Amino acid sequence: MLRAHPMPPVTWHRTILPWWGMVLPILILLPGAAESHLFHKVFELPDTQLTKDYVVLLRLIDFPYERFALAEQVYRGEQRVRLKPGGFRSWLKRPLEPGMVFKADYQAKRWTGSLASEAQRLDETYGTALRQRIEAGLRARNAEAVRGAFREMFFYLMRELFEALWVHLGEPEAPSRLYNVLSRYFSVSLEAFLNVNYRASYAVIRAVLDAVERTLGDPDRGVPPTPEVFQQQRVRFLRLLEQVLQRS
Repeated sequence: MLRAHPMPPVTWHRTILPWWGMVLPILILLPGAAESHLFHKVFELPDTQLTKDYVVLLRLIDFPYERFALAEQVYRGEQRVRLKPGGFRSWLKRPLEPGMVFKADYQAKRWTGSLASEAQRLDETYGTALRQRIEAGLRARNAEAVRGAFREMFFYLMRELFEALWVHLGEPEAPSRLYNVLSRYFSVSLEAFLNVNYRASYAVIRAVLDAVERTLGDPDRGVPPTPEVFQQQRVRFLRLLEQVLQRS
């Protein structure tokens, strides 16, 4: 069950968030976030190691694979797994190699985290029981229970990304790249689920998320961010999403 946490008031200033030191290496300033040119107008949003592991885990627990033991190893960060090129049914198991991420100073840094450690961190921060629910679902070979716990996990990760956006609003590069990660989190964890099961709510939530992007401004065109509108859309997005998740 999602726990209610009040949104901070609209105040246009920088703040120091206690979780920022842990989240920064994973979330911020991914390279080549959204560039396109005249003959290439479609791009794929960047994946972090967290989203890569999550997508692989979902494939492993779904029919016809149902490789729950291997999925649990991916969840704990004991294995990095990917599909072999050209072979949809073959899985390549690799020893643990921390995923490449980037710090704010553009220095490469290896991420040594895991889905399990992120779930534990969120449990300690928000008083949830995500790790217990995910591990119970994996042990019971209950794919829907695992997916449901991860949907809630990504809700809290997106909430933290909104807080990071608020801190960096007005900077030249960080907001657009953070937004791309936020959008990717939404697309991998919730978009298909909402579109299939809560189509009317999905249309509104998707429109609000698109509106958030417009509040970030455009430094290249000299368009400043609109922090008050950003805060309004942020609160609306999280409220609507929370309401749907509580019904699911």
